[in-house]
Amino acid sequence: MRVLTARWVFPVAGPPIPDGALAIAAGEIGAVGRREEIASAWPDAARWDLGQSAWLPGLVNCHTHLEIAPLPASQSAEAFVTWVIRLIETRRTFSAEEQSRAAEAGVQALLRSGTTTVGEVTTAGRSLAPLLRAGLRGVVYRELVGLPPDEAGKRAEGARIEIEAMRAAAFGSRIRIGLSPHSPYALSEALLSACGGLVEETGAPPAIHAAESPEEVEYLAHGSGPIPRLLYPAVGCADPPPRGFAESPVAYLAACGVLAWRPLLIHAVHVTDRDCETMARHGVGVAHCPRSNARLSRGTAPVPRFLARGIPVGLGTDSLGSVPSLDLWDEMRAALAVHGGRLDPSTVLEMATLGGARVLGMADCVGSLETGKRADLIAVSTRGITVAEPIGSLLRGTSAADVLCSLIDGELRYAHPEVPVCV
Repeated sequence: MRVLTARWVFPVAGPPIPDGALAIAAGEIGAVGRREEIASAWPDAARWDLGQSAWLPGLVNCHTHLEIAPLPASQSAEAFVTWVIRLIETRRTFSAEEQSRAAEAGVQALLRSGTTTVGEVTTAGRSLAPLLRAGLRGVVYRELVGLPPDEAGKRAEGARIEIEAMRAAAFGSRIRIGLSPHSPYALSEALLSACGGLVEETGAPPAIHAAESPEEVEYLAHGSGPIPRLLYPAVGCADPPPRGFAESPVAYLAACGVLAWRPLLIHAVHVTDRDCETMARHGVGVAHCPRSNARLSRGTAPVPRFLARGIPVGLGTDSLGSVPSLDLWDEMRAALAVHGGRLDPSTVLEMATLGGARVLGMADCVGSLETGKRADLIAVSTRGITVAEPIGSLLRGTSAADVLCSLIDGELRYAHPEVPVCV
C-alpha cells in the first residue's frame, strides 16, 4: 500500500478535496479522501507527497490518429473536402518509417500531457506497437474504407484477419482492438453491412466519423456536392456507389443499421433534435473534438443537448493534421470557449476523464478516482488553482508543461525531470 498526498485531489466523481490523498495497492485505488483520514488508516504505508500539486484521474483522449504527422500549412482557407484530399495526398508520400515515428512521437506527447487512456484510429497499424511499449490503456480501432461494392467481402475479410493479428499482438496488455469504418461516405453500403457482421463476429467495439461537415450532410441527403464531385475522383472512384439517402447522416446510419452496433460517433456536429433522440435511443456515445470541428466542420456539436438526453460525451484531440497539439488541456479550454458558458468547467473536466472512459467502454475501471478502480492518475502543478474556483482555475491555468507525472495501474509511466519520484 502506498499513500499519495497533495494540496488537492480531483476525484471527478465527487467535489475537489483540499489536502487530499489516495491509497493505492497492486495497481488499484484503495481509498480517496482527506490527508489525515487516509494517513491514519494506513500509518505504515509508503508515502509520496507532491506538495503544492493536484492528483486527478489520467486524462482520456477518446479520438486520435497518431500516425498522422502535422500537415504543411495551407496557404488559404480550406473547405472540408479540400482538406481531406490534401491529407490523402500528403499521406501517400509518408513512408512506413515516417508513420511509425509520428505514432511514437504522438504517444510520448500523450503521456507528457497527462493522457493515460486513448481511443486511437489506425490506418496503417503503426500506432499499436508504441502504445503497447508505453503501457497506455485504450481502444485501437482498425480503420476500414472501401467504395467498390464488389470488394466489400474481400475488404471485410482482410479487416477480420488484421483485427485478430492486432489482438494477438495486444494480448495481455491494456489495449482493446476495435473496428472503425471511416465514415458513411467512405464505404459502400455493402461494406457497411459487412462491418456489422464483423462487429457481431469479433465483438470489436466500433467507432465511425459521422455528421462532421455540411458536405457530408449534402451528399447523404441528396447525393450531390463536393464529395462525389471532388473527393471520389481524387481516390479513383469514377462512379459513386449506389446508396439510399436520408435527411441527416445520423438518420442514414440508423437506416443502414449501423446505430444498432452502438458505435462511438466521432464529431457529430451536424445533428438535429430528432437525431439526438435517435442517438439516445440507440445508446451511442460521442467523441467531441472542438478544435478540429472549429477548423473544418463549420459548426459546433450540440454537446449540452447530448448530455441532457443522457448521451455520453468524451473529449478528443483528433489528429495533428487538423490541430496543433495532442494536449487535452488545450481541448478542454476550447470546449469551454466554443460552448460559450453552456458547459461548466466540471462538465468539461468530466468529458476529458470519466466521459471519455464511458464512450470507450472503460468507465468501470478508469476515468475517476474511486475505490476499486485502476490507479491511472496524474499529478499537475497547482500554481494557478484557487480555493474559490478550483476546477475552473485548473482548466484555465494547466497545460502539458504543468503535468508532473503519469501513472497507469500505479506504475510510473512519465515523470517531469524535476519531480522527486518516490513510487
